[in-house]
Amino acid sequence: MSITEVQLLLEKYKNGRISQEELLRLKAMVAGNDYEPEIKADILSALYSSEASQSGLTAEDSEAILQNILQTTPPRATGHTRRMIWYAAAATLLGATVLTSVFYLNREQQPVIVAAQKANPLAPGTNTAVLVLADGKTISLDSTNTGALAKQGNSSIVNSAQGLAYKAEGAATEVVYNTVVTPRGGQYQLTLADGSKVWLNAASSIRFPTTFSGKERLVEISGEGYFQVAANAQQPFRVKVKGNPDMEVNVLGTSFNIMAYTDEKAITTTLEAGAVQLVNGNNRSLLQPGYGGSLNAGDAAFTIEKADLEQALAWKEGKFRFRNTSIQTIMRQIARWYNIEVTYEGDLSDVRLTGIISRRENAASLLKILSTTKRVHFDINDNRVVVTPYDPEQ
Repeated sequence: MSITEVQLLLEKYKNGRISQEELLRLKAMVAGNDYEPEIKADILSALYSSEASQSGLTAEDSEAILQNILQTTPPRATGHTRRMIWYAAAATLLGATVLTSVFYLNREQQPVIVAAQKANPLAPGTNTAVLVLADGKTISLDSTNTGALAKQGNSSIVNSAQGLAYKAEGAATEVVYNTVVTPRGGQYQLTLADGSKVWLNAASSIRFPTTFSGKERLVEISGEGYFQVAANAQQPFRVKVKGNPDMEVNVLGTSFNIMAYTDEKAITTTLEAGAVQLVNGNNRSLLQPGYGGSLNAGDAAFTIEKADLEQALAWKEGKFRFRNTSIQTIMRQIARWYNIEVTYEGDLSDVRLTGIISRRENAASLLKILSTTKRVHFDINDNRVVVTPYDPEQ
């Protein structure tokens, strides 16, 4: 199970739309420890929501609540049961001031759903993320939480308007890993200890050492990220991509984009400058600037072709850019950025659109722009959007 799949299951669970099979998959995930950063990010997304902020709680209050939730152990049913108290515990601790989805999950109980309205469910995403430290402590990242945040290994961590930055101070004595997770409706920028810069799109994560030592610089990403890698031929940069399937990107010094959402049909690496090598088992492909490499699930070899750099990098520039793009692909991007649910009715197989729209638009305005093409119609109910073919009678 990938990180994106976990996030989708969490959303279905909170909204009471999860099937029995999906619930069993989610319980199996909770029984392990592989996705703890994403679980914590989901909790923080609730605690630091605009509704929660109206309660007057400080960041320290919310962090204390978070730690209390994470340290709560449910009744022991079997040796495989693990803690998982999210918004139900948050609602109990915050009282009626926190207007968010509430649920509790353990081996014996079924989901308890408390529906709630967001203040503006169609607002665009923001610069927000969660930093998970080596000891599991979490720190909310946004424009209000700036300055020196922590020290990990021999690196100090500073958050500013330019994003998160790691500054190494002396030689590393041990390898310490941190993780940055963006929720649906969030994005963030960080500078690694070697000076490499990473932009994370919505519903993405990156795991990295706080200081690079040894023969290579290795990070792990899921979702979508744009990299500007600091050149260092003596210490090659390598990216492990968690997708469907997993793959690797070997780097020397370059700028490139990786899109590895599991709800897309392929993992796509787009090279802007420099050189990268794509690796999948024994298959390797070298990319030239301006080209992209795609790997479909079940395939061994990469498909290399000329890339549309403007379209691939539009998200980083604060835009949606479509060129004869299917409505399903468009709506997947919109759903991640606005954190909305999308369903389809009718035959939309031939609907392909072209255009440029700012990611600062709210979703209602953006969908209205798309509907002016007279190819597609949208019905909006809170954060749920139903897409149907255009009907001149509507």
